[in-house]
Amino acid sequence: MRRLLLVAAASLTLAFASSAAAAPKEKIAFRLDYHAPDASAGCPDAEELALMMAGEFGYLVVRTDVSAVLRVEVRRVGQDFEGELWAPDPSGNGKEWHSITDKQGTCRELAYDMASLVRIALGPRAWGSDTPPPELAAPTDIEVGTPEIHPVAFRMPQFLAALAPGSKAPTAGTTSEGTPVQVTAALGPVVSPLGLPSVAVGGQGMVEVRWPRFALAADMRGVATPASGIGPRDVPARTSFWSGTILPCARAGIVDICGAAAIGRMTFHLEKPGSLSLSDGLLVGFGARLAARWSFAERYSFLFFGEGIADVRSVVFRTAGPNSGQTVEEWRAPPVRLSLGILLSIMLNE
Repeated sequence: MRRLLLVAAASLTLAFASSAAAAPKEKIAFRLDYHAPDASAGCPDAEELALMMAGEFGYLVVRTDVSAVLRVEVRRVGQDFEGELWAPDPSGNGKEWHSITDKQGTCRELAYDMASLVRIALGPRAWGSDTPPPELAAPTDIEVGTPEIHPVAFRMPQFLAALAPGSKAPTAGTTSEGTPVQVTAALGPVVSPLGLPSVAVGGQGMVEVRWPRFALAADMRGVATPASGIGPRDVPARTSFWSGTILPCARAGIVDICGAAAIGRMTFHLEKPGSLSLSDGLLVGFGARLAARWSFAERYSFLFFGEGIADVRSVVFRTAGPNSGQTVEEWRAPPVRLSLGILLSIMLNE
């Protein structure tokens, strides 16, 4: 099913590219000399890499009837993957273009990065003129059609294979084709050193959808202050805070730079509830998160993050004063809530 969806998407891309008014008039073409670790590493094959590049260029750029060659070598670097590429220089000076990619946690993620890199390095902006250099120019007497797809072995994600009626779970020797979109789930501890009356600790769960260049995540978090005491007078009470956050992120290697929109509620648990005068703990805030991901296995990684949220209103904790009708402000929330955490992340659709 995944393979059919990929083929359908590529076919639609090529159909629109050939019929749209903005379709490129000048095209390039090259043969693909592709070397990667074995299929157990989760690397796409040469045909699938060619489809990824076709999606980037808007037409079938990998052909067998041309002399120019794009050579791609993928290798392991510790737990990560790195790609090295060679091709004719797009400036037309007769030299060779060469590039080494950033490291990525999965081979499939690296493949999408390489497709984007080739589009930037060999596309129209790199030619220096209105036409590509002769060694890269595609033959003009051949109409590029939809790609010919040869049957290959594939498997559905395990969690879908278990649910599909009449389907069998993949066997140990089945080749994994992967998917261009990664769906991950993460769980781990979190600490809030600023934002509550004292340091708060708790846990967080997160679901994330990741594309090659950006990601979208949603998390739910609950923290509480282990120590009792609020404000300078140490009012005997503890505080808990539940929140949900939406995080659109830009990806830069192993680092994610995210915006954050959060809504939550702060609750005060007093040992003497009758002493509470005012506590309105509903919060809405906006901020940013900086996260770093360390992949220690093909599907598993650790996510380290720091986050700051500025609330649009401030929570104020007041108690009844000594005189009737009087209140005493015991604590006012700071303008920014800070959180630090580490999550164990697992890829669900690999």
